[in-house]
Amino acid sequence: MSVDPLTITDACTACGACLLTCPEHALRPAPGRPQVVAEACTSCGECVEICPRDAIDLLR
Repeated sequence: MSVDPLTITDACTACGACLLTCPEHALRPAPGRPQVVAEACTSCGECVEICPRDAIDLLR
């Protein structure tokens, strides 16, 4: 079992900015907020930087 490298908080409005930004396509649309595909995430932080609501936390 893998651990998600990202946490998407309740502040997420599902705007989709992170989905479009992720170079690894490690975020998938899901009801309520995006789902993290842990195996694909490289922890680059691009989604954290682009999120207009600061709703993504990168766990390092």
